[in-house]
Amino acid sequence: MTGGQSMGGCMDLGAVAPEMVLAGTALALVPVAGWVRGRWRRLPAAIALLALLVAMGLTAPMLTSTPREAFCGTYAVDPFRGFYQLVVEAGALVSLLSLASHFRASEQEAHHPVALLMATAGGMGLVAATDLGLIILFLQMVSFPSYLLVLLVRSDGPAQEAALKYFLYGAAALAVMAYGLTFLFGLTGSLNLRAIGAGLAGTDRAWVALAFGLVVVGYGFEMTLVPFHVWAPDVFQGGAAPVSGFVSVVPKVAAFAGLLRFLLEAMPSGLSAWPTVLSLLAAATMTFGNLLALRQDSLKRLLAYSSIAQAGYMLMAVAVAGQVPGALPAVGYYLVAYLLMNLAAFTVVAQVERMIGGDGFAAVRGLGRRAPWPGAALALALLSLAGVPPLAGFAGKVFLLVAAIEGGLAWLAVVAAANMAVALFYYAAVIAEMYFKEPERPEGLAPDAGYAWALGLCTAGTLGFGIAPGLARGLAQLGSTLLR
Repeated sequence: MTGGQSMGGCMDLGAVAPEMVLAGTALALVPVAGWVRGRWRRLPAAIALLALLVAMGLTAPMLTSTPREAFCGTYAVDPFRGFYQLVVEAGALVSLLSLASHFRASEQEAHHPVALLMATAGGMGLVAATDLGLIILFLQMVSFPSYLLVLLVRSDGPAQEAALKYFLYGAAALAVMAYGLTFLFGLTGSLNLRAIGAGLAGTDRAWVALAFGLVVVGYGFEMTLVPFHVWAPDVFQGGAAPVSGFVSVVPKVAAFAGLLRFLLEAMPSGLSAWPTVLSLLAAATMTFGNLLALRQDSLKRLLAYSSIAQAGYMLMAVAVAGQVPGALPAVGYYLVAYLLMNLAAFTVVAQVERMIGGDGFAAVRGLGRRAPWPGAALALALLSLAGVPPLAGFAGKVFLLVAAIEGGLAWLAVVAAANMAVALFYYAAVIAEMYFKEPERPEGLAPDAGYAWALGLCTAGTLGFGIAPGLARGLAQLGSTLLR
């Protein structure tokens, strides 16, 4: 204990109420998922949905709370945590709706809520952790259930291969990151991020740079930054489309929030020259992702490379987060926009996959006529990912570019603008297949209430936050206050 902190302050269970709701529900659902049969298989998803709504209700008050510590300085309670945990929970909720429809009446229907809730609880913990040990713990907690989600259909050969690659790359990345964190402990003698930030001021910069480089490997894996992205295309293609949507959003949001807290608390004043390193990573990530996306004929692989490129855009603002006041709200807004447009795209791909059994461009040929509403939602999601006004992706890209320019990275803003122009080609190619080519199949898409709710929420958000971006940016502004 430090500074007169009482044992009551150390054991502040109220500080982890949302995480306890999700983790406790997941544990309670383990025997239920193994027992239910027939129509009762829907019960775990309904309970998980209720748990997510309760957790969001418990998280929302943190947006206006005074920053404080819990559990002897290892866990933060601040608006930053509140905002990013709400984004993680929202991504899990939309993914749950899509997953419930996708696995309706199948063996997996009762099992996916357990893994989803555990991964969500891990992501929420990563957002709030201020202790090196907890950071590794929560990274594992968000990763391992994600591996299980990819392998939900155990008899699926591509899913088995994807899960194995995901696990091997994840294990290696987390091991490297853990090694880097031990350097930080050795240099400062502390596991606390703020104590590390104060202790690194007089240490050898070469060792700090080495430790930072190793730590970035772990965060970069979850964020799909180049060159730590190599797992993503195979995993996105091998997993079921709703699982790929979840993996593309929830771990990524948690990793971005965790990296921001790590940089601003443990690496203040640009220690180890992290703004330069991250700006170079951003340029490489967005360029590689967009160029490789041009060659894809699988929708899930295209969205995987698109997701890589989107991470590069967001990293622009992360690189200047320590010097530009508008950078944190820009990252927060774009993560909300990214969640909405990416999950909308994956929801439609899930419907196509369930009805047709494939995700090639031919599967969406003529979709605008076969299924007008899902086709329009997918077109809007792709246009938003491309940054076309007045959709949420356009406003988000403007905020990111402005933050980069204000941070003295005008060259990076130019690279990003060029990449956005390149990205238009592959997004437009999918839209052209939907609206300008004759359908090869007469059937529409698999209908279900979960798909409809997920698609409706994401499309409404993409349109609403694009037309009136002030609301989401205002919430992101609230979430820019973190414990330092």
